[in-house]
Amino acid sequence: MSPKADAGAGAGVRAIRAASRGGDTQAGGITFPAAIAGVVALNELVVHGWDLARATGQPYDPGAASLEAVHGFFDASRDDAMRAPAFGPVVEVPEDAPLLDRVVGLSGRDPGWAV
Repeated sequence: MSPKADAGAGAGVRAIRAASRGGDTQAGGITFPAAIAGVVALNELVVHGWDLARATGQPYDPGAASLEAVHGFFDASRDDAMRAPAFGPVVEVPEDAPLLDRVVGLSGRDPGWAV
């Protein structure tokens, strides 16, 4: 790994370790309960994985369990006041759309976006 990737991985490990101790932690300049650090890290992997897959024209399937966890994370923060400054406004997606599309919409991205 590059030094920058090592530093990022180290920050993730510290956040997850903090979750096991309770209290608060920080990521991206936002303070939140340490107990949700794992789902925050998973959110980063799922959503930015989608970004990369779309930008490079590759298929993407993060798995149902990951999508369920991240969907719950976003669904609990639909209120725009709770989302700022980390996420843009929700992009509405039909309720019967694939779960990945619903997660992407909740993250403030358009699931129909392509390069």
